[in-house]
Amino acid sequence: MMTMDSVGAGTADGRSIHFMGRDIPRDLFMVRLFYLLWFASFGSLFPLLAVYFKQLGMTAAQAGVLLGCRPLIEFLATPFWGMFAQKFRRGKVLLMFSLSALIISTLAVGFVQPVTPYCVVLDKNDTGGECKLIIPAEEVVRGGALGYLKEATGLGRRKRDTANKIIDTIIDLSTYNGEEDMVAGMAPEYITKENVCNFDEEVYGTLVSPPHSTRVYREPAVQQAFMLLLILIALGEFFSSPALPLVDGCTLNLVSDQPQEFGRIRLFGSIGWGMAMFVMGIGLDYSDTFRNHPCPTKNTTEKNYILCFVTSTILTAMSMAVATQFRFGQEHEQHRPDEVGGLVMDTQLTEVDPAIAEKTRGKQLRTNEARGEQNEWRAALKAMMNIHFMLYLLGVVTIGFGAGNVFAFLYWYLQDLGGSPILFGMASVVNHAAEIAAFFYTFRFINKYGYVKTMYACLGANVVRFLLISWLSNPWMILPLQAVQGTVLAVNWATATSYVSLVSPPHLKNTSQQILLILYHGVGRGLGAMIGGTIITAIGARLFFALLAFITACVLGANYAGNRMLKYDGIKYSHNFDEEDITFAPQGMPMGNPESKITEAFNQTSVVNSNYGTIGPDPQDDAYDRYVSNPYE
Repeated sequence: MMTMDSVGAGTADGRSIHFMGRDIPRDLFMVRLFYLLWFASFGSLFPLLAVYFKQLGMTAAQAGVLLGCRPLIEFLATPFWGMFAQKFRRGKVLLMFSLSALIISTLAVGFVQPVTPYCVVLDKNDTGGECKLIIPAEEVVRGGALGYLKEATGLGRRKRDTANKIIDTIIDLSTYNGEEDMVAGMAPEYITKENVCNFDEEVYGTLVSPPHSTRVYREPAVQQAFMLLLILIALGEFFSSPALPLVDGCTLNLVSDQPQEFGRIRLFGSIGWGMAMFVMGIGLDYSDTFRNHPCPTKNTTEKNYILCFVTSTILTAMSMAVATQFRFGQEHEQHRPDEVGGLVMDTQLTEVDPAIAEKTRGKQLRTNEARGEQNEWRAALKAMMNIHFMLYLLGVVTIGFGAGNVFAFLYWYLQDLGGSPILFGMASVVNHAAEIAAFFYTFRFINKYGYVKTMYACLGANVVRFLLISWLSNPWMILPLQAVQGTVLAVNWATATSYVSLVSPPHLKNTSQQILLILYHGVGRGLGAMIGGTIITAIGARLFFALLAFITACVLGANYAGNRMLKYDGIKYSHNFDEEDITFAPQGMPMGNPESKITEAFNQTSVVNSNYGTIGPDPQDDAYDRYVSNPYE
């Protein structure tokens, strides 16, 4: 039972909500509820969009562009919304506008479909022969409820009766020729004279049929739908992109005294996403009834994704209602949307063991330019020109590349292996359950093994996972691999964000954090989905995941070799030495140099022992000793 009390702590007005035997500060309860609903709205639709686009007759390359453009548009929009928010300081108004834009764009995307001119059927003649045919599709009833009333009373045009004695079975071309002829992931099927008896390209033009459906589309109509969807998704993402950063900024203000609580609050988003996807999977398994379908649907596995669009819209509207209860504080307390990402990363630094933090800061990137002497982005990029740091970022981008393609095309691939929507829902639950569990143990792993070895573990786990995905024959075997997926992504992101925050020059930290976001979400997940879709269109999903495993293995090998053998300037160590036996500064300079800047880095970033080590052991010296024993671990 939930009640509201006037006594509490942790909010501006001191009110709290009594929920399930606990008193929760009202504002914190509202942001938790928002994250639950917001991510549930995403989980009920966006993981399934690629499969939906596949049903519309699109290729993996087209679906990859539609899904991959979202993070790219988000980053392009970030500077604009940052300046907008700084000028007007109307956080709640901007949040309501962004959520409204998301609702409108989601509904608009759900209405875009290419026209279905034909259907594919199977003719069995009296002699036992079979022939696939294309027949004209039925006219759909337009005008909603009024259209159906006219149809029932005979006042409007009556639907054509397509009952035909030669039609025995409705088919979809992807499964008719047998599994041995089907390449998982390659869609749609092009209609040719070889697979359809009555097809004539001069009469019909270029026709395509999506897997698991009886529809036949004209290819130009599919391309037109693709372009319209691209415009709608780009506009929707541009105008809705500030919503989540604004809520994150509001949450950061609420937990300013305990920033580590931010991650625990965001866990409600993972719960909402997993639950919504599971419910949608069950719903889609029973959504094979179409009120107004132009083709017969007998013996097909086509699903009605209107359920997903409606559910996502309702959940977004509910999160919008919750957001009306947010308090953004005074104008000077409101965060710019483009600054929130870095502030979120900083909330995890308190979880890092002080000795590990000192050791990592010993590798702090350096730039010779003083503050204000040049553009911060140029200075940050120049400071990152460090072979070890670049290899680390390459590992982060590679994991992002894999994550983007799994998000876009895993269900696309599993569907061709016989996977059903309920499997997709269960896979999402396993993924997010592992992500939540990993949240509580990630920094224990980092504190025990260090950042570089943690990166090795993430890359190695992905190599094994992608190989196993490429070998799948039973789609249900994806469930244990999804547990690996959730763990790897949670550990990798926590590792990367805290590592970059520690090694970046203090005055360039925010810029370095933005570069990390662009590399992981934009280049990795965004461009990754586009590139992956193009490759899947050419060679199929099975070979693509094997290729992804090979690329990840190469990056893992490059990271290990670079950290073991290369100095900062790229020169190999002598074969007579091992990095664990010789003392070098982070940039490859001998520690014997009394002017080494490593001491300066420690002094700038560590807490100095007030007794200078004369009474008890100096923790700075301990961290220093651990660093020089193995600088690149």
